[in-house]
Amino acid sequence: MKLVKILLPINQRGTTEACAASAFRLAERSGAALEVLHPCPAPADRLPYATELSPFYFEELIDVGQKQVLLEKRQAEIWLTKTAQAFPKVRAGLRDIEGLVATTVAMHAKGADLTVLPSLDGSDEAFFATARDAALFQSGRPVLMVPTGTRAVSAEAVVVAWKDAVEAVRALAAAAPFLAEAKHVRLLSVTEHGDDETAAMIADYLTEGGASVELVRFPLQSHEVGQVLLDAAAGEGALLVMGAYGRWRWRERLFGGATQYVLRNTKVPVLMAH
Repeated sequence: MKLVKILLPINQRGTTEACAASAFRLAERSGAALEVLHPCPAPADRLPYATELSPFYFEELIDVGQKQVLLEKRQAEIWLTKTAQAFPKVRAGLRDIEGLVATTVAMHAKGADLTVLPSLDGSDEAFFATARDAALFQSGRPVLMVPTGTRAVSAEAVVVAWKDAVEAVRALAAAAPFLAEAKHVRLLSVTEHGDDETAAMIADYLTEGGASVELVRFPLQSHEVGQVLLDAAAGEGALLVMGAYGRWRWRERLFGGATQYVLRNTKVPVLMAH
């Protein structure tokens, strides 16, 4: 399985340096096309809330909004032109879309193999928070979260956070291109009551696919799961693969906040699927 298209959402200032470098280098290595998506709220969506606006004032505000949209699009173009110069082999194209960030990101993420976004430590601003929620919970596709300091996603070692849940299965399937390149795979089985029988099955499945797999089991203790995952994934060239457990506003079910904890504290890229 190979990557065909990678989605990189940006605002008018672009994205984080780590995010851009990771997305471009991943596209370069895999031969995938890189779609740089710039969601830009339309002029009408920028109007201040008011019960009554005179026609003259309304037209003035729309005119100001149109000028702001053009400025932001130009800034995004300048950012991409400058960034792409370092990666001449990458097929990168800018798509400016006038619309709401969540709706636009969710729609375009459905047509990409994965979406690349900053982790919470990389950027906690509203644009990227909205884009993360939309890509994770509305697209049905995986998201690669990139922390500050990352230069490339090499995935020499892949750590899979496994539990018997649909989210973990989807994350594992999304990681196929990275698993194919990994020199070592560590499968972490998180269990509530005793051993998870599916963990050994998944380890056998990965082994049959040619991976060198180490199965590690540990009991679920919600206050420490996130840190255990990060400790297991610590190291140069590592990639953490896990399901995104929760719904809007990061409300967690079983992992007790592990998703948000990982995104806020990770030092390695994290591939997530919901």
